[in-house]
Amino acid sequence: MAFAIRKATTYLVKRMHLRPVKKVKFTFDPYMKTASSIREAASTLHFPDILETNLGTVLTFDIKSDRTEPQIDVEFNDGHKLVFKTGNLTQLEILDYFFEYVDEKDPKKLEGPELVTKSSKVTFKGGKGKKK
Repeated sequence: MAFAIRKATTYLVKRMHLRPVKKVKFTFDPYMKTASSIREAASTLHFPDILETNLGTVLTFDIKSDRTEPQIDVEFNDGHKLVFKTGNLTQLEILDYFFEYVDEKDPKKLEGPELVTKSSKVTFKGGKGKKK
């Protein structure tokens, strides 16, 4: 079972991006048992390959010691906000839900693929054509 979870997490990490994300705030009490999954998800989102997808994304931590339930506040570039209550979620579930919402708002997803035709590949240097 652990192998399948690692494999699924690796698959998500390879596809993860932060292009539409402006700010991510992790709030948790480190002394609670339910905070382990949010800490693992935060460390996963700090991978250099993921951070390089949007260098403008701000990741902040609000560590409390007042039995606060763990949550992730996400602010997107378009102004929408999303709150994850992660107390009963595993790391894989957090990353899966996060990827689902981030991929839905991805600006590159809305762009269509660039069509390359034969006529667009040919460049004319001017003139009247071949001389005989």
